[in-house]
Amino acid sequence: MPAKSEFSRSKKPRKLNKRDVEIVQPENAEHQSVSEVEPLMRMKRVSKHAPQELSAKRPVSRFREVIAVPKIVRRDPRFENLSGKFDDAQFRKNYAFLDDYRAAELKDLAQRLKKTKDPNEIQNLQREYQSLDSKLKASKRKDFEKQILNEHEKKEKELVKQGKKPFYLKKADKRRLVLTKKYSEMKKSEVDRAIKRRRKKNISKERKQLPFSRRD
Repeated sequence: MPAKSEFSRSKKPRKLNKRDVEIVQPENAEHQSVSEVEPLMRMKRVSKHAPQELSAKRPVSRFREVIAVPKIVRRDPRFENLSGKFDDAQFRKNYAFLDDYRAAELKDLAQRLKKTKDPNEIQNLQREYQSLDSKLKASKRKDFEKQILNEHEKKEKELVKQGKKPFYLKKADKRRLVLTKKYSEMKKSEVDRAIKRRRKKNISKERKQLPFSRRD
């Protein structure tokens, strides 16, 4: 007779027997209804070797933790105090050379646009040129606004030292201060065009907020 393999001799999970567990009923169970007695009834193990009873309402996971694996905690240096405090002015100073690279790349794209004749390539180059140009203009505008606000803060600090009560600008006041300084350095024709564009932009915003029946 051939010997049985180890898999055939593997033990099956043991079932609960009457001698392993017993049902413990609460007192005065005869005078209570079935719905009141069932939650109070519980299974009690007589032997410590008897299998543990688990609730059938809780689904059993297919996976179980055999070896405890340490959890990997990832750290984002942007939001950690260990990386230090972010200084916007110092950051712009350290990476100011990127604006020079963008300006050189704009010149290269302009030359490529003049030479190429393929319509698909022209469209791609124009899209890339507009994207890079908008980034460069936004960076210059941000530096300009930061410079104006820094100058205003220096003046306020000097006045505070002389005994003036400190005054902090709101967002609207900061925007108005930047626009005033910007328009003062522009020509009259450029100021008129800029005001016209801003007025047109504000009208379009107000029009979008109106219901469709009142937009016409």
